[in-house]
Amino acid sequence: MTNTNSDLKQAVLDVLDVIIHPDTAKSLVKSQRVQGLSIQNGGQVGFIIEIDGGPSPQADSLQKTIEEAVSQINGVSKVTVVMTSHSETPQSRPSSQPAMAPGATHRMQKGDGTATKDAKRPAKASSTPAERTSLPGVNAMIAIASAKGGVGKSSVTANLAVACAQLGLKVGILDTDVYGPSIPTMFGSSEIEPQQNKEGKLIPIEAHGIKTMSIGYLADTDAPMIWRGPVVVSAINQMMKDVEWGNLDILFVDTPPGTGDIQLSLAQRAPLTGAVIVSTPQEIALADVRRGVAMFHKTHTPVLGIIENMAWFDDPVSNNRTYIFGEGGAKKTAEALDIPFLGELPIVPKIRKDADNGTPAVLTNGPVQDSFRLIAEQIIASLDAPQGKAPPRIIFE
Repeated sequence: MTNTNSDLKQAVLDVLDVIIHPDTAKSLVKSQRVQGLSIQNGGQVGFIIEIDGGPSPQADSLQKTIEEAVSQINGVSKVTVVMTSHSETPQSRPSSQPAMAPGATHRMQKGDGTATKDAKRPAKASSTPAERTSLPGVNAMIAIASAKGGVGKSSVTANLAVACAQLGLKVGILDTDVYGPSIPTMFGSSEIEPQQNKEGKLIPIEAHGIKTMSIGYLADTDAPMIWRGPVVVSAINQMMKDVEWGNLDILFVDTPPGTGDIQLSLAQRAPLTGAVIVSTPQEIALADVRRGVAMFHKTHTPVLGIIENMAWFDDPVSNNRTYIFGEGGAKKTAEALDIPFLGELPIVPKIRKDADNGTPAVLTNGPVQDSFRLIAEQIIASLDAPQGKAPPRIIFE
């Protein structure tokens, strides 16, 4: 009898290892077509199978075979098999499956990532705001981005969302950082599994007044997400469209760090109202900020402002203020690019501690709450401001 998640996972792999993938004439495991295998509480098994080409009777037959075989394993209570392909035709799926199946995708065209000193002639983007699919009931969708990792983007997203909710708004967070989903941990909801409504859409997990959705709810957080770019983009696209968000004033999107294919595709496909960039004052991070601004500029996404995180550290013993990563760098960059500077956030151990404990620090009265609320008020105000201002001139050094 299978009595542990590790035993059950191995049992699933053993079954999949005898099912032949029709495109490779090898087993699903040996052909490395099994991705994101997760075991949730109660024996709920979910995983992704990569196929070549679009929907077909052969793919449907394979899916049924897999579901029937895995469901026979002792200890399995539910099986969710998501079929993915890299074709331009989205893979169809029954409404009983969760919305994490990658389908159509976008590839950057040659030259999209090439820096140019001729910033007066911005590169043509493959989509404009009018061509992006809207999300019913969502008034504004704001990307929280960091062109560089490790600057505290997810912590800022979580606390900004709660600050906006404290100001009376209906707020949600879509965690698109597939390789490192942090929102479930920061909201103390990592053990909760999303349910589906009668239309087959996922119902967001609500915590601290915020509706959240993340790949972290759908996959084993201890397993590496070994996904190619097209699969990630497609999964993100379906997490946007196949979730019942309801009526929201703001949906914050916690984006992956960087300015590569995934980030560019998200900026082009998502109905973004604007973007907020998080950075430390360090020049290494600021160089990437300029690239991030250029990416949003190319995709016709207004940059609502820059937030400087980890601006300084106040030593509680000596009362000395130390600028660990430099002083005022993000503010100077915002001024140089003619982009609003939304504010500074110091290094505060409480923010880290509360995030690890699943409670955003902004829920507690004090300087942290005041800082995030001031930034939240500026972001809310920017949504009502006209967006006709010409984008800044981008200089690549």
